[in-house]
Amino acid sequence: MSRIVQYSENGGLDRLRVSEGETPEAGPGEVRVRVLYAGLNPVDWKILSGAFGPVEGTAGNGADFSGVVDQVGDGVEGFSPGDLVFGGHIAGAQAEHIVVGRPARRLHRVPRGLGIDAAGGLNIAGRTAIAGIRAIAPAQGETVYISGASGGVGIIAAQLALNLGARVIGGASEANHALLRSLGIEPLAYGEGLEQRLRDAAPEGLHAAYSTQDQAEVELLLSLDVPADRINAIGAGPQVAEDRGVRVDGTANARPEDLDWLAQAIAYGHLHLPVARVFALEEVREAYRFLREAHPAGKVLLRLEAAPLTEEQRRSLTS
Repeated sequence: MSRIVQYSENGGLDRLRVSEGETPEAGPGEVRVRVLYAGLNPVDWKILSGAFGPVEGTAGNGADFSGVVDQVGDGVEGFSPGDLVFGGHIAGAQAEHIVVGRPARRLHRVPRGLGIDAAGGLNIAGRTAIAGIRAIAPAQGETVYISGASGGVGIIAAQLALNLGARVIGGASEANHALLRSLGIEPLAYGEGLEQRLRDAAPEGLHAAYSTQDQAEVELLLSLDVPADRINAIGAGPQVAEDRGVRVDGTANARPEDLDWLAQAIAYGHLHLPVARVFALEEVREAYRFLREAHPAGKVLLRLEAAPLTEEQRRSLTS
């Protein structure tokens, strides 16, 4: 038997439940992964709410995961039981076991130096960050503003811009300012007076910006004379691209190789992806409330129990 987070009607977090069912089997061309960590993302609760359409029947929740390959179907090459992998875009990743089709395209190996926990939250945030930074193309010596700079997307995007030689100003709650400073990002508080603080911090203007907030932030950036084609906005909705001429590049604009590149960059120490807090699978509702209300630095994860030690592993401890 295998546990999975599911829902059968759209609504709030109270619709989520942990169910138990038969453990799925890997068919031809498929790989089964025993999930160890599942990452939470704001888009998850938007899907749950029905913002992307009504649920039909029973649906799983979540997209990001990391874990161990424990079954390989016929015809699969390049993966073996015991491989540490991560990935995403699989409905129902918040489960003890998931079956992944087309594994060569949808699974990524966890490189040495990248924690299996951080890997579990890398997919959506990483793809969104790297696509958006590519869209605004920060250059050596430019000044870039990134809002939500301590969140899952923002903290990756800000460090990518730094690695390209830009000066990065990051919007964040004051509780997360010390972390941003430690990474080389200049923190700026949200709230009333932000426009003046941005003018004071960048008297010669901003060259580009990565907006994770609503359309009001996009309007603020435009009023500061940031070129529209060098603003990437992921929180204002797609219409803002047509209305205001800004970019809205996200996961759909990422390249197939981006996740492997990003995983290696973290493993080599070029970027740091903090894990804010880890919850048990049964605490999925509390985990989403924490993500929504606490505005934590980095990723929020669900942790699933590892498989028990095998007899061979036990013997190695006693002989």
